[in-house]
Amino acid sequence: MQHTIQEIQAMSILTLYRMLIKNVQYYPSKNRFKIMLAIKESFRDNRQLNDPKRITQEIKIAQMGLRNLEMYRIKNNEMKDVYKVKDDGFQDSMNPKDKNFIYF
Repeated sequence: MQHTIQEIQAMSILTLYRMLIKNVQYYPSKNRFKIMLAIKESFRDNRQLNDPKRITQEIKIAQMGLRNLEMYRIKNNEMKDVYKVKDDGFQDSMNPKDKNFIYF
């Protein structure tokens, strides 16, 4: 389920953090773990912010990141459902044992 923009904007900071960590597992990158660590570090570093303008800016960045990660999660689920290998009935043996086959 993809959240609407209004739902994401209404989320608390803790819920936003949890959703980011949960959805980063679907991000198509070999650096997924580093991205998760960067998210955790960013939230940890910005815990003591007092400037309301900067807080709003960081929240918007996190909301945008969550929307992007949810997009990848939805695409991942779509790929699982739509793109399946079809059995075309090809049954030729990979190791034919007839008189024309040369064994080494």
